[in-house]
Amino acid sequence: MQKVDYSIFYKHSFSKVEDLNRKKYDIVISCYNNSARVKTIFDAIQAPTKHWLIFPEYMFMPEDLPHTGKIFKFSTGFTEADTISEYFSKSEIEDWISKEICVDITGFIRPHLIFFVLYIKKLGVKKVDFIYTDPNKYIKKEETLFSTDSFESRQINGCEGTHSPDTSNDYLIIGAGYDYNRINDIVKFKNNTTKVHLFGFPSLQPDMYQENILKASNVIDNSASKGDASFLDEKYMIMAPANDPFITAQSLQEFISKRNQEKNITNLYLSPLSTKAQTLGFALYYSYECQNKPVSIIFPFSKQYNKETTEGISKIWKYTVEF
Repeated sequence: MQKVDYSIFYKHSFSKVEDLNRKKYDIVISCYNNSARVKTIFDAIQAPTKHWLIFPEYMFMPEDLPHTGKIFKFSTGFTEADTISEYFSKSEIEDWISKEICVDITGFIRPHLIFFVLYIKKLGVKKVDFIYTDPNKYIKKEETLFSTDSFESRQINGCEGTHSPDTSNDYLIIGAGYDYNRINDIVKFKNNTTKVHLFGFPSLQPDMYQENILKASNVIDNSASKGDASFLDEKYMIMAPANDPFITAQSLQEFISKRNQEKNITNLYLSPLSTKAQTLGFALYYSYECQNKPVSIIFPFSKQYNKETTEGISKIWKYTVEF
């Protein structure tokens, strides 16, 4: 696999929402939910064109929709590919390549974010600023409910690898967040693999790492790696900052390279179930290094997502991705 130096990508943090006014974009894209950190950022960023994506999984009624920005509302039953493709076909943006684009990933649903990254790269866009906002806390701490009504686990559209029939050394790397039910789903889907957890450390807030471990520990019995490896065995853990997609991608690269040196991984499955920032890291790693390889991104899909899971705004991050 071709290796990329993810340390060359630019990232910057802001402590005040007002600091986002330093740069004006041509277009801002965000996924609407009830989070103050999503709505506030949308209003703060300067751009003549602002787009809200309304995903049906958030279950918004017409009267709940925002009154600012252009709204793109999608139908129930659409796949992530259907949704993102329809957005681009109806966006009325004729020349994406020449635009200064800002995408707030905070409210995105993970499979849609991953397909969005692949799609915009395929369009030939050279540079995008992605925004992610850290919360002060999750509403119910480790008991916060993020998704319900899980109905299938499958490969994300556009992320279906060319897999080998040899499955003797298959790996599943899970970006382990709070939603242990979804971790359970993906573990069952690829049960006959060596399981590895990627945790967000440092976490978004000091107490969140402990909360994360408490929730993820609920799947110890099912997700321990083949053999007698324990849940917290360093050999089967990856640590990357919860709000840094570039170190996440670099950590994936280094871990996989090391394992391949020991014994070639026959098939690799990636499942980003942690923060949206780390999900962006999974998407970057896959798009740069894994396409047309025996690597897939898989996901446990749900019919419904909670409209609001956090309180407050802590730190705002800008990640500049150059394709």
